[in-house]
Amino acid sequence: MVANGYDPSLSHPARRADGRLLVDATGALLNFGGAPTGIPRVEDFLVRAALSDADARVGVVKFSRRLRRFRFLQDGEREQLLRVHAEMPDASADTQASLLRQALGSVRDYPAAGREADRYLADMVTSGRRRGVDFQAAKALLRAYRAYRRIRGRLAGPAGLSRVEPGLGSGDTVLLCNTTVLGSSLPQALEGPARAAVICHDLIPVLQPGFAVNTDHARRFSESLDRLLQARATLLCASLWTTDGLAAHLAARGASARIGRFPMPSILHETEGGRPACAAEESEPFILYCSTVEVRKNHLLLARVWQQALAAGLRLPKLVCVGKWGWGTGELDAYLRSHPELAGSIVFTGPIGDAELAGKYRRALFGVFPSRMEGWGYGASECLDFGLPVIVSTAPALVEATGGLMPAIDPDDVGGWAGMIARLASDEILRAQLRDAIRAGHRPVSAEASWAAIKGNFFPGRHRATVSAPHA
Repeated sequence: MVANGYDPSLSHPARRADGRLLVDATGALLNFGGAPTGIPRVEDFLVRAALSDADARVGVVKFSRRLRRFRFLQDGEREQLLRVHAEMPDASADTQASLLRQALGSVRDYPAAGREADRYLADMVTSGRRRGVDFQAAKALLRAYRAYRRIRGRLAGPAGLSRVEPGLGSGDTVLLCNTTVLGSSLPQALEGPARAAVICHDLIPVLQPGFAVNTDHARRFSESLDRLLQARATLLCASLWTTDGLAAHLAARGASARIGRFPMPSILHETEGGRPACAAEESEPFILYCSTVEVRKNHLLLARVWQQALAAGLRLPKLVCVGKWGWGTGELDAYLRSHPELAGSIVFTGPIGDAELAGKYRRALFGVFPSRMEGWGYGASECLDFGLPVIVSTAPALVEATGGLMPAIDPDDVGGWAGMIARLASDEILRAQLRDAIRAGHRPVSAEASWAAIKGNFFPGRHRATVSAPHA
């Protein structure tokens, strides 16, 4: 049985018998705030796995732009990474003044956090508005206080260093999860004696530049990939589709690289799957789509399906879209404005917390994931982790992530999607059959198993991937 589409026999490890595996926490330290999603969620998983690993060959580092090199963490940074999500301010406090005091306390305790921390805390202080004068004023206050705490920390000197450790050596490997956070510093990060490894989530900006944030983002992605190849970095992929695409891309360029595989962990199911379900918020059945709202994710197709159903007098269950708004949404915006009646049928929640998201996976009738292209398809595999049927597009990574167990429809086939959504919404027997298929054919992957497989690409012999027991 294949877990999350991962077959250990397909791995091409680039193993090292000496040195250390050092996970880069630069991005994780910047992404302070609510529960991370997407790439930051994987980044958070890697950092936490390394911090909790008793293996002396494993460590965590951060790139210092001031020093122009990687350094080991300070005590405060280590505490922030281990405890920050457990110590988020209590948003149930009954006064704005109390919330502001908690937010200022978080800045005082974690001054190294980035701009996302200020946005998140200002959002919490102003009860989730993320706009308006109150939000802007709270964000400016928190940002100013953070600048003060950082300056004060620098003047106090390096007393916060966790311990004196040797520098990085030629036998060490620094594992990067998100090269975007390094930006223009990536060449400096690759100049040190340690070798580089990187999680290659996908090749979308290379294969389809129109799906990137913009042309500059696509260009920077290609340049970063070139630099990693020149540095002889090891590239780790979660899906066979990305692995094969990367190999084909390298072959077409006459380049070579060490490519490894690892199974994507079922992080949300592991952290929230065993907890009691929170109270239901939806008073009626709903269909779930969890993904960033951007052009590649194809929300426009779903809007057209729901609009056609309304025009035909067919009542579909409400569509709940979870995720932040991204780029390339102009056509979707225009369509929603021209069809205001969809406001009662399609709800965009924005980002939500893990407990609430897990509750939606438990309560939804089924999921939809019509994305045009994916490197893995995290939201689709999360549906299966919670035993939820999901209709996916024929994008190869989505079919792989769902093990070929779920209905797959061309992302441009509006009629096909409309028919399958209507059928699955009304056919309880078909939904039960798909749930049976999930129970028989899918297993969530534990964080421990995924981390062991990642380590197995660098340390020979002892780390084989395993999967957790079937979920109920």
